[in-house]
Amino acid sequence: MASLSRSSLLVALSFAIFFINPSFAKPRPNVTDAEIITICSKTPAPSFCLKVLSNETLHANQTSLHGLAKISIELALASADETQVEISPLIKQAENYTVREGYTLCSQNYQEAVASLKDAKRLLSKHDYRGVRVQALAALEEAEACEHDLRIPAFNPSPLHDKNEEFKHYCNIIWAITNRLVDYY
Repeated sequence: MASLSRSSLLVALSFAIFFINPSFAKPRPNVTDAEIITICSKTPAPSFCLKVLSNETLHANQTSLHGLAKISIELALASADETQVEISPLIKQAENYTVREGYTLCSQNYQEAVASLKDAKRLLSKHDYRGVRVQALAALEEAEACEHDLRIPAFNPSPLHDKNEEFKHYCNIIWAITNRLVDYY
């Protein structure tokens, strides 16, 4: 008898959760090519975005917008990790204090960017799309701070410029996707 009432309570509670938060009950359709084009048109580098999101290994058309945000966060994290790997030897090879300090600050910026993206990942799992958007912007600002740290003649041109730009593009993709998620949910 207690088992039956406990089962009934669980079923009733499950239905209540679906009615209280209908976004969990909504089917999440797969992303379409048109939606990818719309998302990419909202970024500063649409061609980069299209190249990334149209990459067949991502299977973007086989996932929801939420899943695409998760994939994009992972890509941004991988890009940040690659950039940090490039920074470490530059710090060791620095010819003077100014150069070493610039790379050290840049390394710290990327540590903060990674922390922001990990927060974005956590917030995405809670469906806090506005929070994800804020964290993507925070990570982007860290990359811009790194760029600023390297805007002195000793770094002209900066060996991190291309990596920094790529990372910023990934952050902009996350931002554009989460804007769509905020609109939908």
